[in-house]
Amino acid sequence: MAVQTQTLPVPDPVDEVRRFTIEEYHKIYETGIFEGQRVELLDGRITVMFPMNNPHLGMVGRLTRILNVRFVGEYFVLPQCPLKIPQNSEPEPDILIAKAREDDYMNSAMPPENVLLIIEIADSSLNRDRNQKKVIYANANIREYWIVNLQDRQIETFKHPQNADYQIKNILKTGETAICEHIDLQLSVDELFENLNS
Repeated sequence: MAVQTQTLPVPDPVDEVRRFTIEEYHKIYETGIFEGQRVELLDGRITVMFPMNNPHLGMVGRLTRILNVRFVGEYFVLPQCPLKIPQNSEPEPDILIAKAREDDYMNSAMPPENVLLIIEIADSSLNRDRNQKKVIYANANIREYWIVNLQDRQIETFKHPQNADYQIKNILKTGETAICEHIDLQLSVDELFENLNS
């Protein structure tokens, strides 16, 4: 008796994801299609940002106030500022500290090389901040990147970008202080989290 064999169909190759340029992203955004949503462009993908809860919003405000007092007139401190990065990314970090410029960047976009420190506040966004955004910032040679981790009440610091990663990584917990030497910033973990309820 002859055995019949059946040839299984060859699956189609996985469809390629359509990535957008920064210019295309801006054109799409201007249509109003994302009205009421917070989005950012990460590696050419339009990504919906996680909603901000009270601890996240409060921490952005607290850090903005602390940094503006410490660096008045010395550096440019911006909360949730879009940053154009080559290779089709325009993240909106929670806090950005950059070199001061007379025109306050009103006449041209801020180049990534002017950025001295990026801080992301992370709760539901922790995985994205530790992985995708860290790679984007390292590839853009952002000198230093911090994650204020609301889940674990710690500051995670990343320094010396090289080969799509940071070469020095530290986790600072209760009783410790995060230090950004090139802008002379010291931030106590206890000071930062002192008003956050359990």
